[in-house]
Amino acid sequence: MAADKQSGDRHAPAAQNTTVLMRTTRSGAARRLTAGENVVCGAMAGLVSRAVVSPFDVVKITLQLQTTQTQTQKRRGGAIRCLRSIVHKEGVRGLFKGNVSAELLYLGYGAAQFLAFGALESALAKTGVLPSKSRTFVCGALAGGIATSATYPLDLLRTRFVAQGIGAASRVHKSIAGAVVQILRDDGPRGLYRGLWPACLQIMPYMGIMFASYDVLGSAYKRMRATVVTSHGVVARAVDSMQDALIGGSAAVVSKCCVYPLDLARKRLQIQGPRLRSYAQGAVPRYTGLANALVSIVRSEGPRALFRGLTPSLIKAAPASATVFFVYGQTRDLILSLRSE
Repeated sequence: MAADKQSGDRHAPAAQNTTVLMRTTRSGAARRLTAGENVVCGAMAGLVSRAVVSPFDVVKITLQLQTTQTQTQKRRGGAIRCLRSIVHKEGVRGLFKGNVSAELLYLGYGAAQFLAFGALESALAKTGVLPSKSRTFVCGALAGGIATSATYPLDLLRTRFVAQGIGAASRVHKSIAGAVVQILRDDGPRGLYRGLWPACLQIMPYMGIMFASYDVLGSAYKRMRATVVTSHGVVARAVDSMQDALIGGSAAVVSKCCVYPLDLARKRLQIQGPRLRSYAQGAVPRYTGLANALVSIVRSEGPRALFRGLTPSLIKAAPASATVFFVYGQTRDLILSLRSE
């Protein structure tokens, strides 16, 4: 008994010093996943979330690539009108353009992100250099940068497949393999990483804020359940079971609003190149880099243009992140429960 108590005392500080994401939803215990288990949880979370948000993603990217150069594009402004326009011109299939590359992207990104976050969080926790909340931000930002760099060609392909038409005459690329070959022929290997720098510049603070917000909101929720709402009725249990989703969705809204202009500039940079006029009705101007894109958008389209597509982006980001954290949490709890049996 004494040995057990001493062992428990030795592990208590580690549990207290672990981010909310690393604790099981049901027990609150701080039991860490192995690298392989993190990959499984992250990949499953990414795969399921993509199935939920595909139409929102297509609408968001379509709006981000619109400019004010033509009256047609002006009339297409707005998420609902954009959605109707896509369905009218391309059918329901138009809402799932680029879905294969997107599924591969979300699968790889989810696995890489949570693998990197788990490893970085564990390593930094041992050093004791940063307090818990700061550590979560730093690990989230670095994990986002690593996952983005590892899967960026798939992100670029997704954007280009969404930007092209769905009919045979308007297609620039007919398959993922064909698209890769064509990009390599036109631009060389660098073409697959066009816009990577602004992508990392956008995703690192985005994921840092998201993971930190998740940790803050998760800790606040646990304190509230322990002190204010102590009921264990049907409603309270239902909310408890969905806490990963509720907190994850809220964290996504906070982080997306903070970095959205960088996301818009990234999408426009991803279709730059010799075939620029073949995408988005040929209306996106040529930019020399991130700063030039942001300045040009403000000058020619006004400051509000930096937030074009924010509504569908939030509608997409909230359920996507809610799904990611919920599926990750449920898979994590399942793996840990099977491990302890």
